[in-house]
Amino acid sequence: MRAAFSSYRVQLLAGVATGVAILAAAWLYLLYGPLTAALSDQQQTGLKTVARIAAAATRTEADPAALQAEVRRLGEESFVRLTVIAKDGTVLADSQADPRQMENHADRPEFITALTGRVGVATRRSQTLGTDYLYVAVPSTLGGEPFVVRAAEPLARAHDSARSAHTAGVLLLAAALLGALLAAWRLTRTFAEPVERLAEAAQTMAAGNLAAPLEGVSGPLAPLADSLSFLRDQLRSRIAQLEGERARLQEVIDGLDDAVLLVESGRVLACNTAANEIFGRSPARSLAGRKLDSLDGPETLRASVVSLTVVDTPTEVSVGPTPLQRTYRVRSIPLLAHHAQPAHLVIVSDVTQSARLDAMRRDFVANASHELKTPATGILLLAESASAAARDGDTEQTLSFLQSIHAEAERLRALVGDLLDLSRLEGHATAAGPVDVRNALQLALAAHRRSAEAKGLALELDTSSVHGQDVYAACDPTDLAIALDNVLANAIAYTDAGSITARLSRRDGTVVVEVSDTGVGIPPEHLPRVFERFYRVDAARSRNSGGTGLGLALVKHAVERCGGTASIASEVGRGTTVTLTLPEA
Repeated sequence: MRAAFSSYRVQLLAGVATGVAILAAAWLYLLYGPLTAALSDQQQTGLKTVARIAAAATRTEADPAALQAEVRRLGEESFVRLTVIAKDGTVLADSQADPRQMENHADRPEFITALTGRVGVATRRSQTLGTDYLYVAVPSTLGGEPFVVRAAEPLARAHDSARSAHTAGVLLLAAALLGALLAAWRLTRTFAEPVERLAEAAQTMAAGNLAAPLEGVSGPLAPLADSLSFLRDQLRSRIAQLEGERARLQEVIDGLDDAVLLVESGRVLACNTAANEIFGRSPARSLAGRKLDSLDGPETLRASVVSLTVVDTPTEVSVGPTPLQRTYRVRSIPLLAHHAQPAHLVIVSDVTQSARLDAMRRDFVANASHELKTPATGILLLAESASAAARDGDTEQTLSFLQSIHAEAERLRALVGDLLDLSRLEGHATAAGPVDVRNALQLALAAHRRSAEAKGLALELDTSSVHGQDVYAACDPTDLAIALDNVLANAIAYTDAGSITARLSRRDGTVVVEVSDTGVGIPPEHLPRVFERFYRVDAARSRNSGGTGLGLALVKHAVERCGGTASIASEVGRGTTVTLTLPEA
């Protein structure tokens, strides 16, 4: 950049120097051309004047001696050689030589011209003095006879004058050139330095530094400097605005659960945090600038993204489940109208949970249909059998069929009730009011005490760890009642002998309810799925006991609605413990 500025200064100085050189050349031409000619014309004019003065002064001198004396005097006064020549060429008088020893001048060109009445001019070497002279002859009359007065001067005198003028002119030109160069250098600095500062400021701005000051520019370039400063401030404001908008846009797309990638020519231009988590080695490192072929993540997903970035129409595909049991939906939107290069907006949505919910919904519909169909079919068959027994008059068989119909109807009623409870629990949560957990446990135990005693089981409540304390949970009373009712019902159904104990305690700001039984227990491989809908460890025993397969699913939904958790621990042959952890009110 500095080299460019120096080049500009050199160019400016060279331009000024060129102009000065042209003026110098013109000066030298005038000095050695027209000036030399002017000096020659001046010498000729001076000789002509002196000759005419001499002609006027000698016109009355008839005496040769007096004429010679007058001519010598005039020559000495004018520093010019004067010669008076008769019409036949005889020299009558001469200011620097003896006229008697001088040859006839009838053949001299200037003499011949002067006899015609005009001024004669000639240049030649003097035969008398042996020096180059300029001769000027003018006509005159003496005693009525024509004669010629000639003035002569050495050419060297004019040449000396010209040489002196040339020397003075050259010296003056040299001084003028030196002054002009100094002035040009000063002028160059005056104009170049502000231009250089402006250019440097512009280069700094182009490099992205908009904070550099722009000072020291005055004079004619001050308005340009002010305009550049204004432009810098406007750029800084606009860039800050654009950066703010970009940051807000990045925050918006980072807030999306879907992965968003802007892809151009197979390379990622921009992305959000979700994309970094799916395709990057580290969520903190952006994928911007990387090629699609170098992305991490599931290979099937990456290949789908690559394939969708070469189509010109909006396209959507599903990918999965991957080996990690994730399912994705990939959408590609071409942006051909706004980019010089083919670009695509790729949106990758993790639909694993949605796919699981769809599968669960399908399973639920299938299971619910099956569970509803079984008692309904049983009721229909038993009703037909009871009708046939009644027509045959078999009262005992008819009553047996009616009892079976009642049992199936109870089973159907329980299933419909559980489905209604499940639908309610999956709806919008209500305000969690404080509920007395101790009282809720006592009511639940009282409701199930008869069925427990029918099987010879002991129902116990252990509140020793919260003796003398109020125990309230931030939970809907109906939700808590549903959870406790189903936990106790399951414990009674799967316990053939022993006891069922409900323990109440407080732990780290939560209320903990533990229901333990001495039943058959649950094999370890079934524990992860016991909270699923319609999942039964022992399907035959569950149906015989009137279970619907929704009990623990209801427990899980009821507890989670109030922000709690449900867990289970079991050992085959020793019993099961269900733990409900509720937020304390």
